[in-house]
Amino acid sequence: MVSKNSPIIQFLRDSLGIALILAIIIEIILFPSLENFFGCAMALISYSIFRFFLKDFYVINYPFTFFLYLSMFLYRYLPLIATILEMKPITFGFERPYITFIGETAWFLMASLAFYLSCNHTNAISKNNILQTTLYKYKFYHSNAVIFWSMGIIGILVKLYTLAAGEIELGDVTGKFFKALEYFQYAPLILAFPKLSKIEYSKRNLVFIYTIFVIILSIASNSRRQMLIPIGTIVLLYFLYLVVSKKKISELLWTKKFLAIIVCGYLIFNIITNLSVAMLYNRTLRNNITRKELFSKTIETIQNQELMARLKVTNNNKQNQLEGYHSGWTENYLDNFMMNRYANMRISDETIYYAEIRGYASNVMQLDFFKKNIAVLPTPILNFFNINVNKLDLIHSRGDILYGKGFGGYRVTSHLGDGLATFGYWYFPLQFVILLFVFKLTNIFTLISGNKIFYAPFALLTVFSFLGRYRNAGGIIGDFGYLTRGFIQDLFTYLLVFHLIYYIIYFLKPSLLFHK
Repeated sequence: MVSKNSPIIQFLRDSLGIALILAIIIEIILFPSLENFFGCAMALISYSIFRFFLKDFYVINYPFTFFLYLSMFLYRYLPLIATILEMKPITFGFERPYITFIGETAWFLMASLAFYLSCNHTNAISKNNILQTTLYKYKFYHSNAVIFWSMGIIGILVKLYTLAAGEIELGDVTGKFFKALEYFQYAPLILAFPKLSKIEYSKRNLVFIYTIFVIILSIASNSRRQMLIPIGTIVLLYFLYLVVSKKKISELLWTKKFLAIIVCGYLIFNIITNLSVAMLYNRTLRNNITRKELFSKTIETIQNQELMARLKVTNNNKQNQLEGYHSGWTENYLDNFMMNRYANMRISDETIYYAEIRGYASNVMQLDFFKKNIAVLPTPILNFFNINVNKLDLIHSRGDILYGKGFGGYRVTSHLGDGLATFGYWYFPLQFVILLFVFKLTNIFTLISGNKIFYAPFALLTVFSFLGRYRNAGGIIGDFGYLTRGFIQDLFTYLLVFHLIYYIIYFLKPSLLFHK
């Protein structure tokens, strides 16, 4: 068991605490009100609990489960920090602040208990369960540089195919299968972190060049989410690497590498922000032109400095507009699109508002929940059991159903608002049980063998998905989908591609399988 925290963990514990205290002081001075006090209390309680789990023990032994838990914490911590930076109260636009903050605090307490119970606290070097043992036999935890590069090539080819094919239509089984393999493009990135991959790879420059290419390819996708994935993957892998390596702060701060990272981070942030503005401006064209034409339009927009300046002013004015929910669905909260995606607490407030209109434990929400859980199963399975579900009738989001109109708008929802609207207060014990299953399953991505910890390559190259799992999206339906299909599908596709590559190499040149 890890007894002492690494320098980077201690630095984060202190930094998060200092930033929170400063934000609370500024909030109380600039926006003194009882509603904002409740928001500060939510952030403070969440930080106090999270600080207990921000230890080497959890990060090293349960990194991917920890990243799930981290996403839950950030959703309740970042709104206060982000709104203060933009000189707004945490309750900007809220109409149900008390129940939102109390409900989200209760949700985090429940999730924290589930996280605690899912981890083994008596002995970190414990026996692996039957699922881990079985996956070990199928080489699920096996690392090899040649295989990683082969996976990367497959991922790049799939990415190029999906870029050329455009949007994947419902019912396009081939397109969906290829889309599910896109994440393989990130496999070579693991080679830059030998402590994680257990591979001492000497050709770091090649990995760096490949990383730049992957980032450029993600920009060409003309999707803001796709742009964030490679960058987020590198950041999380680097964080885990620092904790495992126990790097000293003096080795990280105020060095040439650190300053280079700061400069590159600043440049990348500005590039992504400009691309986001340009993408939003051209979004209405994406159904009428090809991906290549859309990308060209985006670049043209960025190069037009006068237009970009107007767009930024327009976007800022729009985000600062205080529109009530009676005027229609609104997600205006934070100016920065990344923060607005991962720290938009107003979505919780809005979904609770509409949940009250629908009524808690709504029959409409329950019926849609049941249908969507059935529809998430593969069509061949539905046909085998003679279950007739028209998936075209279910392309709306949970947010669309909650809002009650504008189907096809793909409105996001929060776990809390969606859960109350569907199950009432019974949602909390149900979500607690589901979280236990999700955490326990995620724990299998770490294997203990010979007093060493091995991380499943699949989890390393999809690490960013864990951090994004509990942002505003589809609510609890996403958890059910992961348990009934997503988890099994991920294991199947990874092992299928892995063994395909493995046996091709075995028959062509077996020595490469032992090549480091």
